[in-house]
Amino acid sequence: MGSGKEKVRREMQTLIAASCLFDKRPTKKFAAFHKNLLNFFFNSIDVNIDYQSKLISIWNSKPLTKDPVRLYNLNEAISDRVGYNDLEETLIGCLEDGQLQHNFYKKMLFEYGDYSSENDDILSA
Repeated sequence: MGSGKEKVRREMQTLIAASCLFDKRPTKKFAAFHKNLLNFFFNSIDVNIDYQSKLISIWNSKPLTKDPVRLYNLNEAISDRVGYNDLEETLIGCLEDGQLQHNFYKKMLFEYGDYSSENDDILSA
């Protein structure tokens, strides 16, 4: 992993840590960040995070065929639930290596990385 990729990974870990500093639920911006990161990691249609119950609900579409083109039927979604104890640890565990991931993380840092103005709002309910 190159130094640029290592820097992006460290910045993502810092952003994840900052986004997990809340009492009941994160700000809307950080909730969207969590959702986008989990959607990318699970390659899902939708993700819902119940911060009180510490439960992540994931919806994926059911494949129509075994064809590598991977056509999906969006009307037949498959749902799954994943529990977590530590959201920060769970989100950091979603960080992967690869060029696609690196590019996605750079986009996420650009979109969500300016959280300094929200520092007083991080502990919002």
